[in-house]
Amino acid sequence: EVLIQLAKGTVQHSAVFTRRDDKNDDPILGGDEKCVYWYGDVTKDDLQAAIRMVKPGEQSESVTYVNRVLAFIFATDDSFEKLMQLPKEPFRMSCGDQLCVNLAHISLAVS
Repeated sequence: EVLIQLAKGTVQHSAVFTRRDDKNDDPILGGDEKCVYWYGDVTKDDLQAAIRMVKPGEQSESVTYVNRVLAFIFATDDSFEKLMQLPKEPFRMSCGDQLCVNLAHISLAVS
């Protein structure tokens, strides 16, 4: 049941990412040489790339950090395990720009 929910969510959220970033940049396969900027919603206090979604197993919508969702959907198993050891906050980006959603820029550093 959870796998079905995740598969459905993946399709919906991929559409959100496609609509909200520059069509010429790929946050998943684009490489690490340049940033891929988020043009969608951001959090009010700390300007983090964010979306509203209903998480698997939950009933109500909540704000979720885009870089965490991308890692959840697309990171390798090894990378994902390392990232899940970090605090439940937006991942730091190695480029220093928290509006960058390039998967290759996600850092294991803790702020």
